[in-house]
Parts: sequence; C-alpha cells; structure tokens
Amino acid sequence: MVVVWIVIGVVVAIAALLTVLEVQNRRRAKRLAHLEPVDPTLGARTFADAEGQRAMTQGLATAAHPGTTGVSGGLAGS
Repeated sequence: MVVVWIVIGVVVAIAALLTVLEVQNRRRAKRLAHLEPVDPTLGARTFADAEGQRAMTQGLATAAHPGTTGVSGGLAGS
C-alpha cells in the first residue's frame, strides 16, 4: 500500500511541476507578445557575416606576414 501512495505522490508532484512550468510559459509569452517575430534567416546571415569578417582578417594577416602560416612555422620563401 505504501508503494501505491509513493507512486501517487510522484505523479501529483510531476503534474504540479508541469502546471507551474506551463503557467510561467504563458506569462512569458504574454510579456513578449509585443515584440516582432524573429526572422529565421537572421542567425544564418549573422554567421555568414562573421565568417566573412574572419576570412578577411585572416587574409590581411597573411598578406602582412607572408610565409608565416602558423601551421608549419615556415619562413618567407621556403
């Protein structure tokens, strides 16, 4: 009989937790409803811009220090 009460208690605790989380989610959604919807391509564009800036910086650094690749540690002209 004790096992049954433990199982019932666990089920009630889980149901209470889910209820609290759902209430918080609805409150958060109401607070953020005035914001504009997020553009799904925004993250991809930001990543592409950052990658382009990194490539440009790497190219400038390589042009400023020819022969130094960082991988082989080679000297200019080798």
